[in-house]
Amino acid sequence: MTATIRRWNHGTALSTTLATCLAAAIALAPRAAQADAQTVKLIQLLIQKGILSPGQAKDLLKETAAPAKPAHAPLLPEGTEPPAVPGNQIRVTYVPQFIRKQIADEVRSEVMTEAQEEHWAAPDALPDWTKRIKIDGDVRFRYLGDMFDQNNGNQFINFNAINNGSAFDANNYGVNNGTQANPPFLNTTEDRNRFRLRARIGFTADVADWVSARIRLGTGQDDGPVSPNETLGSTNGSLGASGDFSKPSIYLDRAYITLKPLQDLNFVFGRFPNPFLPSDLMFYQDLGFDGVAAKGHVEVGGGVTVFGTAGAFPLFNTSFDFSTNSQTKFSSSDSYLTAIQGGVDWQITPALKAELGVGLFDFLGVSGAVSSPCSVQPAGQYYCNTDNTRTPFEQFGNTLFPIRNIVPTGVPTTSPDPQYYGLASRFNVLDIHPRLEILTYPAVPVALEGQYIKNLAFDRNAIVNHGPPLEAPGPINNLGPNSHYQGGDTGYMMKATFGKLTYDDIKSLWDWQTFISYRYLETDATLDAIADADFHEGGTNAQGYILSGAMGIAHNTWVQLRYMSAEAISGQHYGTTQIYLDLNARF
Repeated sequence: MTATIRRWNHGTALSTTLATCLAAAIALAPRAAQADAQTVKLIQLLIQKGILSPGQAKDLLKETAAPAKPAHAPLLPEGTEPPAVPGNQIRVTYVPQFIRKQIADEVRSEVMTEAQEEHWAAPDALPDWTKRIKIDGDVRFRYLGDMFDQNNGNQFINFNAINNGSAFDANNYGVNNGTQANPPFLNTTEDRNRFRLRARIGFTADVADWVSARIRLGTGQDDGPVSPNETLGSTNGSLGASGDFSKPSIYLDRAYITLKPLQDLNFVFGRFPNPFLPSDLMFYQDLGFDGVAAKGHVEVGGGVTVFGTAGAFPLFNTSFDFSTNSQTKFSSSDSYLTAIQGGVDWQITPALKAELGVGLFDFLGVSGAVSSPCSVQPAGQYYCNTDNTRTPFEQFGNTLFPIRNIVPTGVPTTSPDPQYYGLASRFNVLDIHPRLEILTYPAVPVALEGQYIKNLAFDRNAIVNHGPPLEAPGPINNLGPNSHYQGGDTGYMMKATFGKLTYDDIKSLWDWQTFISYRYLETDATLDAIADADFHEGGTNAQGYILSGAMGIAHNTWVQLRYMSAEAISGQHYGTTQIYLDLNARF
């Protein structure tokens, strides 16, 4: 038989208690007589509360006719009728065990169903807002070996250190008069071994049906945009940094809002991952983009999808009080990246997919500018009006020139000449990026990829001819014999990947990936500050190859070994060999 129980309209504590008691009394009562009395009382309470109707209770009793003379039932005189029962009450003389069990099961099912739907059965459960937030993260432990060719040059100036510190007196460099002062130099001769750590944790919230927000914290260095790594045993890798288990720094790595008004269109605001196609030549893989971007795609049929991305990103914003120690404030010299990229995905067959992306990346206001005449004053107490056009961050490779037009206090060649350095070229980069995925053999997927970039704003004549009036014209780096400028504007890359085609696909034990890649990237093909930070110690002006292999050793855990060999294209000889051994885990 089936007992039909009307479902109550609201999950009150009293209703829950009555239903639970009924189920317990029916299922657990040790003696039939006691069970009958308890059952009658509970059913009457359920009728009073509207959980069972009198009609439903009577129908239930009709289906469960009791034995004529149960052993435990009291005997009435012959011809005597049982006492009348009010209309809203019910008399139960006997309920069989299987009926009691069925009632208990149905009440229990009703209670649990309503508890799950109305969220009142588990008082210790997490609040509803937690269901809209997802947490993810990753940790990477790395061994890095940096080895240098024995015949490398040893006079590669660290322009990033100069531009982020005190100006360097160029007239003192190389002067053998007892006052010679060297600039900071890059290490290009002494091998180094480092252990490095990257750790990140992110939170993604579904704010509304078409709005989400994400925040991610991570390790990193505060002197540039491209390194999320902390060197163990050192806080910043420089002389005087504290070791002895010093704590790594944590920074705001991502913070953005995504609006998705249409299924195939979204807008991103804040600090977010690269919205364009991955680029081994132009952008470091962990680079964060500040600004706004829009992305969309449209399926046009025949396995063809057209996509597009556009964005605007501030690269540098002038200090509000520039210049700080001067009563005269200077005008802004802000810089931006504006970019647009379009392309097509073509699923030629289930086992063959082609992709082509073409983009134009215009870096506005990043090149240096010669200042107005500027007099030498006490250190730190004066500014030239174009000091803000020096490079805010420099890895290696871009062509530079002095930007201060210093008024000499005596003989021009020996008078103090404290200089900062700016980019000699403009950057408006054309990017062409083809890719082919071949899945003919499912056990060994293959991706063939290429990239070609060219700086359309590169002007060799302008680079070699401009500079402050009293300085030697032209750049001060990327020079060959007889100070001949060797810089260039082109880069290209070829890459073949086998196995899992992205690191995100490495999820299980024995998942694997390997790739081989060759790169050629001239000095001013793109902005070195945001290019790859690993290859040839980071930046541009490098050519060479990469071998890599990765394998899963557990769920979402894998090891990777990379071997890089590269050398500078222009200027002094500068060759490197690097070995990266990574242990990765994500959650």
